[in-house]
Amino acid sequence: MSWVPGRGRPVAMPYDRTPLRGRSVDPQARIAWLLRLSRLATVPGPAGKFLEMLRAQGCHLGPSTLCRYETGAERVPLSVVRAYEAALSLPAGHLVGVICGIDRMFGPAIAPEAHAPMSRVQLGAALGDWETRVPAGAMLGTDWMQVADVITRPTGPVLPPSVLNSWVDQLLSEAMRSVHHASTTRLHTVGSLLADGDASRILLDSVERVSSEQGARGSARVVAVLGTSADPAVLRWLVGLFERSEGEQQWGAAYGLLNSICRGTLPGDLVPDLSRAIIHAASDGMDRGRPAFMLAQRLSATLTQQVVARLGRYPAPTAAGARVQSPAALSSYRLAALRESGLDDPMLDRLLREALSPDFVERQEHSLLMLAASPYRDVLADVAVQQMVDPAEPYAAQAAAHVLTYLARPGQQQQLVELMVTSGERFALLQALAHAGCVPDEVDLAGLADDPVLAPAAVFAAGMSNHPDLQWFRTNPSIAGSEVQYMAEWWGRTGPAITDVTPTPGSGHLGLAG
Repeated sequence: MSWVPGRGRPVAMPYDRTPLRGRSVDPQARIAWLLRLSRLATVPGPAGKFLEMLRAQGCHLGPSTLCRYETGAERVPLSVVRAYEAALSLPAGHLVGVICGIDRMFGPAIAPEAHAPMSRVQLGAALGDWETRVPAGAMLGTDWMQVADVITRPTGPVLPPSVLNSWVDQLLSEAMRSVHHASTTRLHTVGSLLADGDASRILLDSVERVSSEQGARGSARVVAVLGTSADPAVLRWLVGLFERSEGEQQWGAAYGLLNSICRGTLPGDLVPDLSRAIIHAASDGMDRGRPAFMLAQRLSATLTQQVVARLGRYPAPTAAGARVQSPAALSSYRLAALRESGLDDPMLDRLLREALSPDFVERQEHSLLMLAASPYRDVLADVAVQQMVDPAEPYAAQAAAHVLTYLARPGQQQQLVELMVTSGERFALLQALAHAGCVPDEVDLAGLADDPVLAPAAVFAAGMSNHPDLQWFRTNPSIAGSEVQYMAEWWGRTGPAITDVTPTPGSGHLGLAG
């Protein structure tokens, strides 16, 4: 199979030409790559047919405009991205969520658009619809994006604090246990609320409340979004959270502050406070020291040395295959993608390097999200499974396990279950199974309760999958009062994974399509 015609000029793919180890990336080129690749995989050949498909969605573009969008020469409006999704029969939010994340982290990269006008009648109908669907858990990620768009407009409705509080709490609860485009669209909604002063204050209160709930999981991802705020008060709040918290809250604050450092938006007067907090965290041991080390690496070499001295060792992979310049098994992924697409694709090479290496954790996250939203997802997931079975070189299996937490599909479920018996990467495999659909009933998750490392991952997998062993974790007296049991109780209250995918018969507990 090939995504390019057999004859004619080779298809030129957008390419991020910024230095591999540079301080910034080219977000417009990355967005252009995702759009062009998505089109070619479904509608290969000249763009004429696709332009007709866009017109059928109400999006009228000429060939030159499409070319500028798909080469990164011009910013793409979000309405055009939505038209791509509809024309290519992709789920609503499949491209939008990832592209909004790129814009939020590395942008601005999306073309600004005027708000779509809403009459009083339309606004009233929308508010009434949301009032019913929010508490019922019936909102899609794209619905949440529309909510944020409406309530943050200068002329938008003024909602009572009680209503806004309950809606934001529900949004965060869903964001903490959502996967794929259901996750990226909700996280974009969280980021959008930061742009409005009143909504931002309510959001901070809600994040504090929801993430502090005993046993809560997934809070790191919502806390991290706060780091994209331009408000110094929000960033100061993150520094304080990093200093006083541990576990997921501290990791979330660290990722948020890392975002701010990489974007160059961290106020200089916060650097001394953050540096002191980093040293104090490293002095508390490895659990609090790992996120401290991650931040220190981006602030200064001297601070990094101080953190390593406090920890007593270098807390990051040192294998040759963990470096972004030459990540383990890179050639295996590249070759499989080339066979699938027939494309000379240097952007894929760049994204794979970032995805397979932890050198730049903020880029690793976004590169994996882009690969998961791309037509390469299935073939790359198959390679990752093979690297788990028979790694080509040192570090290849560890990198592949992390890749699978983003790329695994229901089709790999049985292979992942079999790897649980033979692989040393069971923590990541449990996450991959939970994200890929669900953990089958026959997998004994309760049997992992005595393993202090795997027990939290087992509860996460059980909660995300609505697995029958979740009830065992909630009620078994042998783990009464433990953090593992609190986690299980939290999952019992909140419910399983949010996918924004309509259930289909015979597809597992949740009807997940990945």
